[in-house]
Amino acid sequence: MKGLSRPEDLLARLSGLLSPIRDRLSHGTEIRRVEPSAQVLEADAFACLMQNYARRFGVKPDGYLVSLWSQKYLATVIIPIMSLSLIGGKAVHAEIENTAIVVDDDSEPVALRLPNAFTAEEADQAASLLVSTHLNPLIDALARQSGLSRKVFWGNAAHYLEWIVRQLPGKNPAFNLPAPMTDAIRYVEEDGCACVAGKSAV
Repeated sequence: MKGLSRPEDLLARLSGLLSPIRDRLSHGTEIRRVEPSAQVLEADAFACLMQNYARRFGVKPDGYLVSLWSQKYLATVIIPIMSLSLIGGKAVHAEIENTAIVVDDDSEPVALRLPNAFTAEEADQAASLLVSTHLNPLIDALARQSGLSRKVFWGNAAHYLEWIVRQLPGKNPAFNLPAPMTDAIRYVEEDGCACVAGKSAV
């Protein structure tokens, strides 16, 4: 990891214009409420989250509210995970069973508990690993529990995946993404599953 395996080293790289990304990460003692990401997969636990979130708006939980909540969750997970992977040079473990999020009093996701382990894969595999180990089961569960198409949630996810790939170099001109990540990005819907891949421009 070339000195970047410690959480403190990674957080130090998220400075200046990258500070908002650092603010989405929770490290060390946390006094706010922390929830396992996997509880989204459990109908009863997720229903409790949505009941709490609905009170913020004075409405009953519905598909629109689930989509709105998913945008907050996806931003909280995708942006930090991709940033840490690309800055550290190795993909970050992001299995939904092993991650946790910090939520506010209304159950809105506000930060990701900082992962401390990296896979053996290079950073240019970060997006595909995130999709297969976290986003696929997450979106299947969100669609099942909301009654909405998976395409709704894949559209939300694609927005943040594209944003981080396009914006990270611009926020830190000295930072270079791995070559495959800077090529064209395609999001392909196959049987309701979004696949992310690098494609060399020709």
